[in-house]
Amino acid sequence: MKKPSNRLFFCGVFSYLCNMGREILIQEDYLDDPWKMMVCCICLNQTSNKQVRPILDILFSIIPDPNSAVLCQKEMISECLKSTGFQNVKADRIKKMSSKWIEGFRDPLDLPGIGKYGQDSWDIFINGNIERETSDKKLSAYLSFFRR
Repeated sequence: MKKPSNRLFFCGVFSYLCNMGREILIQEDYLDDPWKMMVCCICLNQTSNKQVRPILDILFSIIPDPNSAVLCQKEMISECLKSTGFQNVKADRIKKMSSKWIEGFRDPLDLPGIGKYGQDSWDIFINGNIERETSDKKLSAYLSFFRR
């Protein structure tokens, strides 16, 4: 797994100085915890920030780290995710991704349940690559904001 270097300072300063007039993405709330950010990317699949944001505190109180996610019953995670839709699929992906996280990985695409959106999020928020091209509307708006 690639360890983040100065990304907290980089993204944190940009977020702090430049967040006026734009939606704060969920990923920005988890700059200090890449695992949680990847869980958020799974939760955001087929839904919106508006549906996911309210359940995150409860979800992360139940599964605060990858080890607890692996040990947690899938039904408990599913119950937290119910309002986001596809809760059983997402719970399964969170458990599998967490298991692989513990084993180790080289690229976010190696993680089960992490696709292009998760990879784009990793590159933008963990690696601090604001030159990345993405097809996601919200990530594109975020990048456009910082490129001006």
